[in-house]
Amino acid sequence: MMNSRLKIAFPLVCVLLMATFVAPVWAADYNLGVSVGQWVKYGDYVVTTPAGTVISPDWSMIEVIGVSGKEATLRITGAYKNGTAIPASNVVCNIESGMTGGFQRYIIAANLNEGDRILNTATADTINMTETRTILGASRSVNILNFTGSFPGQNIKIAYIYDQASGMQIGMEMETTIIAQAVTYTNSYRIIDTNIFDCEPIPEFPSWILLPLFVTTTLLIVILKKRGHTTQQ
Repeated sequence: MMNSRLKIAFPLVCVLLMATFVAPVWAADYNLGVSVGQWVKYGDYVVTTPAGTVISPDWSMIEVIGVSGKEATLRITGAYKNGTAIPASNVVCNIESGMTGGFQRYIIAANLNEGDRILNTATADTINMTETRTILGASRSVNILNFTGSFPGQNIKIAYIYDQASGMQIGMEMETTIIAQAVTYTNSYRIIDTNIFDCEPIPEFPSWILLPLFVTTTLLIVILKKRGHTTQQ
């Protein structure tokens, strides 16, 4: 009788042990949180690199142009600060298995939480933090994914920020430290408008408005300084 119980118990223990190791991969539900026509626009680019090596983007946009099962087709457009258009491109992202041929950073599954893997694979990175932030005037839960890496002569830290409900990326912050020069360069951008949730977009001022405003402000400062100088005499 004892032997028969052991025969039953041993397979049961094995199943429970297997479930312990497999469970983290299946712990989260991996579903799309976006639909066709939704988009996110990015701006406020900060690019500090050795002078003349990089032309900073002025803005970029990711638009959802197709969804099918676990896959979202995204169209990426934008422009550099010198007015040159960023060549448009389409990428297909699978929020369960990843993006073919590259690191999937544009979108992750909706409603993931701290500790969840960003993909349904055992080697996928995990969400480091889930917190509430004010994004364009709206209170949103966001997921933060941190990366650190060391390469010959440099160390890199990257933080990707995702809207939790939709899974869309809403910002990025990166620091690159050149060890030999003891210099740290920063690169970042953030969401400035979207139709995914109600928000207050950051206003953009065209150059034909900014230039007269700059000239007027400069003249006003010069006049005030002259008047101040005359009064002191």
